[in-house]
Amino acid sequence: MPDTVDDFMKRFSGGGSVDDEQAAQFHDRFVSTKPEDSQFENRAYHEGATEYLGKLPDEQFHEAARNAVAQAPPQERQGLLGSLMGALSGGAAGGAGMGGGLAGIASMLGLGTTDPKQMSDDDAARVMNYARKEQPEALRQTVAEKPWFVKAMGNPVVMGALTVAAAKLLSNQRKRF
Repeated sequence: MPDTVDDFMKRFSGGGSVDDEQAAQFHDRFVSTKPEDSQFENRAYHEGATEYLGKLPDEQFHEAARNAVAQAPPQERQGLLGSLMGALSGGAAGGAGMGGGLAGIASMLGLGTTDPKQMSDDDAARVMNYARKEQPEALRQTVAEKPWFVKAMGNPVVMGALTVAAAKLLSNQRKRF
């Protein structure tokens, strides 16, 4: 198991490589709330994951999000979609020119329902894609609250999120010195 942020930084700044298992371990350390993992900055990872997700091509994001939602246990899935829909309804109600809150989003995206319990995998992926493009703060909040989602999107997404997080941490280190 990787021990320190320095190990992480060495691997992601060209000084080594990371396999799928190590990437999963780094993800777990970044989203951990254990005191021994405090050096792994949650915020840097959440921001890195959100930034990386924002850069993915639509089709790649949709497929990864659909697969993540499809494999999630019902309670986790409902929690994820409920949090995201709640964040979107708060942002949509006050959004410029966006009338109807969730109903307006549902109509625009062609959703069958806004009920997280009944939403199809494709509808869920469309909502997530909308959030990442139109309200990235809602997606960042969801990633922070439900970090399992990034891991469920697959190793390429975890690796991308870790790479962006490493760049953020490196930038923060440089600012301190």
